[in-house]
Amino acid sequence: MSSSRPSQSSSNSVRSRHSARVIAQTTVDAMLHANFEESGSSFNYASSVRDICTSIDDKQPKSDKVTSAYLHHIQKGKLIQPFGCLLALDEKTFKVIAYSENAPEMLTMVSHAVPSVGDHPVLSIGTDVRTIFTAPSANALLMALGFGDVSVLNPILVHCKTSGKPFYAIIHRVTGSLIIDFEPVKPYEIPMTAAGAL
Repeated sequence: MSSSRPSQSSSNSVRSRHSARVIAQTTVDAMLHANFEESGSSFNYASSVRDICTSIDDKQPKSDKVTSAYLHHIQKGKLIQPFGCLLALDEKTFKVIAYSENAPEMLTMVSHAVPSVGDHPVLSIGTDVRTIFTAPSANALLMALGFGDVSVLNPILVHCKTSGKPFYAIIHRVTGSLIIDFEPVKPYEIPMTAAGAL
C-alpha cells in the first residue's frame, strides 16, 4: 500500500498543476477576447499577447468577471471568431475529427495568386492535418504536439499548402484530442512572427 501513495500523490500534484494552467490559459483567453472586442478592426494578436503576458507576470492570474463572462459566452455557444477557424484532431493519428464551418474555405482554398500543379488537399473528417500545410509548417506543428504542454509554443506560424496563407496556430490539448485555433496573420506581423515563433 505504501508504494501506491507516492504515485497517487504525484498524480494529484500533476492534476493540480494542470488545473492551474487551465485557469491561467482561460484568463489569458478571456483577456484576449476582451481586447479583440474593444479594438474593432485594428486587433493585433501578437502585441495583445505580449501586453497580457506582461500584465499577468506582474500579478497572479485570478478568476474574475471577465473570465466568467467569457466562459459563460463559450458555454452558450455564441462565441464565434469571425477572423479564424478551428480543427479538432485525434491526438494519436493527427487526423481531423471535427472542424469549424469556415475551416475548409480558410485552410484549403486555392489562391489565384499562387499557381500550383497537382491535387489540392481536401479538408474533411479523417484528413491528416499534415497534408494541409507546407512541410516546414507540418513539422513545426508535429514538434509542438510532441510537448507535454502543447501551449508552451503558442502561437506557431504555419502556412497553408494550397494558398501559402500564413496563420497563427494556437494549440490546446483536451482529453484524447487536440484543438487548434487558426488565426490569419496580418502582413505587417509576419517579419516579427517569423523571428520569434516556432
